[in-house]
Amino acid sequence: MKKAGLIVAVVAALGAVLFFVAVSRDDDGSGKVEKTRKAPRKALLVQKNAAKNAVKDPRKAPAVKDGALRKRKRGYATADGRMGAGATDGIYRDEQGNAYSAEDQQFFARADKAVENDDVEDVRLLAADIAKSTNRDLREKVIESLGWFGEETLAEMTPFLSDKDEKIAEKAHDEWVTALQSVEDDGLKAGAIELALGALADKSMIEDVANELVGIDELAAIQVIANIMDSGSPASAQVKETYETITGEEWSGVDAAEAWLQENYEIPDAQESVSN
Repeated sequence: MKKAGLIVAVVAALGAVLFFVAVSRDDDGSGKVEKTRKAPRKALLVQKNAAKNAVKDPRKAPAVKDGALRKRKRGYATADGRMGAGATDGIYRDEQGNAYSAEDQQFFARADKAVENDDVEDVRLLAADIAKSTNRDLREKVIESLGWFGEETLAEMTPFLSDKDEKIAEKAHDEWVTALQSVEDDGLKAGAIELALGALADKSMIEDVANELVGIDELAAIQVIANIMDSGSPASAQVKETYETITGEEWSGVDAAEAWLQENYEIPDAQESVSN
């Protein structure tokens, strides 16, 4: 009986071994252990027909309703923003005390009134009206007003990044970066960066703006890079370097970028639950 029991035990053990070997072999019976592979995911880049764009249009960003919070954070006062004398007679003047033209007086007043009334829509319209104004003081004034509204006016700040006056462009850049840093949504942040990169020509400014892609959501950042590469803009050379910083690989096209994302990018839990 003991021998019979031993034989049964040996046969059972041998069967278990054979079963393990069988399931470990590939289809042709070569004996190679097949690696566990990740299930294929949907395309991530829009160039590969992704269902959703990771980059959001900053011009469609929701408005910030708490104007009082903005004022406390920015510490802006219209009297401080007003150039030259004018607090007593309501006239806007340059540093030499000369009054601006009647048309520009209205623009200066609108810039102050937009801040006083928390009117982001009017400051957006004003920015479009004076973007090409020959009055540098007026352009600077409007940049200050845009900066007070912060992330809500990132798109409207963009043209001033390429202002012909270097000091105005630097001021716009400072306001733009400050506003960008307050954006919590990486998709919106990426959209603002893409908008700026598409408008800039100055190499130094392009480099500064492109560097803002490093550290945000990788999919959003690489989507911007892919878009810029498609556009053939002056920023193309710089975003190639940014891509290498993010991925550790040289840019070699959308297919390679998609492959890198499929291998390395982890969809945030919140996004994955929505997509599923």
